[in-house]
Amino acid sequence: MSEPQSAAPVRVLLVDDHRMMIDLLVPLLEERIPGLRVVETAADGNQAVASALKSPPDLMILDIDIPGLGPFEAARMVMKRSPQTKVMFLSGHQHDQYIERALDLGARGYVVKSEDSLAIVDAVERVLEGGLYYSPSVLARLTEVTKGKPTRSAARTRISTLTERESQVLILLAKGESVKRIATILNIAYKTVDKHKVSLMKKLDIHDRVELCRFAVRERIIEA
Repeated sequence: MSEPQSAAPVRVLLVDDHRMMIDLLVPLLEERIPGLRVVETAADGNQAVASALKSPPDLMILDIDIPGLGPFEAARMVMKRSPQTKVMFLSGHQHDQYIERALDLGARGYVVKSEDSLAIVDAVERVLEGGLYYSPSVLARLTEVTKGKPTRSAARTRISTLTERESQVLILLAKGESVKRIATILNIAYKTVDKHKVSLMKKLDIHDRVELCRFAVRERIIEA
């Protein structure tokens, strides 16, 4: 009687342009998660797509800051051609726009690099088991969370709650324009601009223009 065959290893593609992160994460994940193997690494988005399409991994982990093709576009291309490949992001950034794009893409996870190593291992395990993992600090930026897990329909960032007009007013306020000047630029009434200002500050939980400007710079809505 032949011996039972062992389960096929879980194949992971790790995308990060910092060699130190690669050198730290590969042994960490392979030692902590039985059956996991980092079969490929890539330093940019183009390499990631080429590698994933040549030999689709079970999981692709991408850093947000990679050169070449952007991480979200790279992930989208891979997921379109290889739907079985799960995607999660590992990043030092918590910008609302990044979180929103990850959610819209259907990413299984978004892990902040400031978390400890065991949290990263936990995140990978949850994703491989079919679950989701978004760092606590990321969840805190979402306006709605369903049972602690973000979904494309239920989880929304603060920026995504703004109307198109509120977003326009936000940009102009952050650039230092007065309410009167914004009314002229947008060709709307002064009172309407003021109404949008009050509404967007309430949605963003920001109560002064200095903090509004800081928020806009931090979220890369405007350049510093």
